[in-house]
Amino acid sequence: MKNSNVKRVKSQKRYSEDLKRKIAKDYLSGVASYAVLAEENGLRNRDVVKEFVKWYRRKLAIEPSVETEMSKVMKEDSELNSEEKDLEIAKLKELLKLAKLKTEMLETMIDVAEKDLKIDIRKKSGTNQ
Repeated sequence: MKNSNVKRVKSQKRYSEDLKRKIAKDYLSGVASYAVLAEENGLRNRDVVKEFVKWYRRKLAIEPSVETEMSKVMKEDSELNSEEKDLEIAKLKELLKLAKLKTEMLETMIDVAEKDLKIDIRKKSGTNQ
């Protein structure tokens, strides 16, 4: 006779933050769809990738102040001529590339520190101050 009071629990697999970040960035940059990324990385289904993207957006959300600063810069740039705009775009692309590299480096450093020190360094969203 089966015991009907036994609760079935799905085992939850833990994924590294590096993998989550890589997959989320690939999706957000348009490299592949949820389903393709899930298949390429051996994940159960596309919902796992969706959760990675949600996690990444929560963890590294862009602050609204940055967006307002960017809109101010864009308005100022509208007064430049075509050649100046091309030069400015090239400079901005290079700055963006460097900023992305720096962000990736800092995220990796934080991941290593959290792992080695066994403490959470990043602020959790929704926590009380």
